[in-house]
Amino acid sequence: MLPLRVLVLLLLLLAFLDPRWPLEGRVVYLLDFSPSAREAVFALAARLPKDGVYVAFAERAATLPSPTARRLDLGEGTDLREAYKEALRHRPSRAVLVSDGLLEPIPPPFPLDALYVPPRPYVAVRLVPPAYPLYGETVGVGVVLEAPVPAEARVRVEGPGGVLERALRVEGRKALVYTFPLTEKAAVRAVAEGPWGRSEAEVEVAPADRAKAVVLGDPAAARYLEAQGFQVEEGFTLPLEADLVVVGTGVLDLPEGAPEALKAFLRRGGGLLFTATPKGLFFGGWDRALPEELPLKPLGREGAALVLVLDVSGSMAGEKLSMAVAGALALVESAAPEDRLGVVVFSSGHRVLFPPRPMTAQAKKEAESLLLSLRAGGGTVLGGAFREAVRLLQGVPGERKAVLVLTDGLIADAKEPILDLAQTSGVEVSALALGPDADAPFLKELARRGGGRFYQAPSPRELPRLFLREGQEVFRGEALEGRFPVEARPHPLTEGFRFPPLSVLLPARAEPWAEVLLTSGERAVLAIGERGEGRVAALATDLSRSWRDFPEASAFLGGLFRWLIGARRALALYAYPEGEGVRVVALGPLEAPEILSGGTRRPMVPTGPLRFEARVEGEGVLLDRGLRLPLALPLPGEWSPRDGREVLRALAEASGGRLLAGPGEASSGKEALPLRPFLVGLALALFLLERFLEARLDRGASRALP
Repeated sequence: MLPLRVLVLLLLLLAFLDPRWPLEGRVVYLLDFSPSAREAVFALAARLPKDGVYVAFAERAATLPSPTARRLDLGEGTDLREAYKEALRHRPSRAVLVSDGLLEPIPPPFPLDALYVPPRPYVAVRLVPPAYPLYGETVGVGVVLEAPVPAEARVRVEGPGGVLERALRVEGRKALVYTFPLTEKAAVRAVAEGPWGRSEAEVEVAPADRAKAVVLGDPAAARYLEAQGFQVEEGFTLPLEADLVVVGTGVLDLPEGAPEALKAFLRRGGGLLFTATPKGLFFGGWDRALPEELPLKPLGREGAALVLVLDVSGSMAGEKLSMAVAGALALVESAAPEDRLGVVVFSSGHRVLFPPRPMTAQAKKEAESLLLSLRAGGGTVLGGAFREAVRLLQGVPGERKAVLVLTDGLIADAKEPILDLAQTSGVEVSALALGPDADAPFLKELARRGGGRFYQAPSPRELPRLFLREGQEVFRGEALEGRFPVEARPHPLTEGFRFPPLSVLLPARAEPWAEVLLTSGERAVLAIGERGEGRVAALATDLSRSWRDFPEASAFLGGLFRWLIGARRALALYAYPEGEGVRVVALGPLEAPEILSGGTRRPMVPTGPLRFEARVEGEGVLLDRGLRLPLALPLPGEWSPRDGREVLRALAEASGGRLLAGPGEASSGKEALPLRPFLVGLALALFLLERFLEARLDRGASRALP
């Protein structure tokens, strides 16, 4: 039995060494039937070996009965995954990929050789819509032309913007931009033709969002905004959740704190437009309320003179005097340098706190210091103070002169002489009654005889706004009515427009930081500028009167509106194919943008002012502060220009194969049959045989014994 046991050991030793028996392998040929490669593959098919297995593929894959069989129903793209899946059904030992290399290089699950064929001449056209188009915005559709080999093409693009035609040579990739104003869903169609044939593409563009505008006191502006596709709300509410605010009303017609809110809105990136309605712009006191934000200031205004006659009797002590001083300070602040302001205080007697003088910056500081020094005490004798105020105004130049009287009690001296003087002085007299104890009937009569206004302030806290209201009435400028020709200065917003004469105009000049777009002689009609992160404009005419018969008013104002919101809403997205991915560039007021693609978030890197970049491999979503913008990316297509030969070389070498010079170099795949299972099985059988024979010998020996 020793020889059989030795044989078992020898078989196990051979199994440990894992010997293999060489066999002829199976080669599967993967034939690229995509549009760019099929013609060259068809021409090469007759030279391929007849004994292989053939799989044709494009977007789908199918096994062919012979290399010369043709399939034109496999789609217009190229997907190697489908080719590999079909090839694995044939259990290949090796594969040969016959292609032009214009494909996504996916690593194969088997050794791969590659055979390059040149792509056919062709110019593919693709249309890339804007990523985030706004209603009324002038949008651009990218017309991308791609040619794997240089080719001549005639391109025609049709859509809402008319017809764009070009004849050009495409080498690699070339891009054009087709622009038009987006006011509704629009279709754009592009056709490229040449000796190689014809390609075409079509895309629909629909508004992704409508900008929001808040209009304060200008119905004409509201109508123009609605015509331009804006969401329009009228009325002031905080917080200001809008892209654009149009102001055609006065400071005092809005809630307290409105100027500060508008300033903050502008500085954060909002758009502001001031219009010269009967209550707007200079009439509304905005040149005083927002002097650093308004691009226009009154021109050639003579200025007005106002003397405040202020009660500082004992009954004014405490909150009354504090609020009266606050109102007087607001009046000081609202006065322009050409305006003159003075204050006479009275109680049992009177004194001139300061005479009417131009409200320069230095004069305002001195007036503030004097007003803050006031103390209450004594009776209520008005006559001497009123006569002093009238006397002070007699020596002041200018035609507009006014007196404002404030008191909270009953007048102790004779009233009729005061009323007579108010009627004959030639000075406009207004009166303000503070609290329930004020002599309202007398003050009403004083204002009536003086040709001014009467104000009732039940609470001291109302005094600052009432002072401002009176200052607005006295210091306001005048509008000019007539026929004022308009000249446009060169600017993208004014290009192509012919502006009609204006019927009403506020004389205005532009601030040094502003850019003037429209003028009438030496007067500025429209000026724009940037303040903080936002944009502001001022129009020195009334839209409802001057441009009522201007047919292009809506188009011009639409451009102005969109420029104003540009700092807040403008978001341009560009995508550039790079290798097998895409470089995305975002331009706009983003904070911390991220790209969500393939289930992974990656931050966009800031590469310049308001510029962010990222590289992605597929479509995704741009995320920023709750903003979600879907990204339709121009990923490499069937005709994307690339070095197909090098793509195939890298793909083959990474799998252990090589790039073949011709079909004759294709090697028949070799397979090796592993012998270990057979050797182990034979050794096990011999071992069992040995055990069986030993058992029989033992039984025979036991029977032979007596």
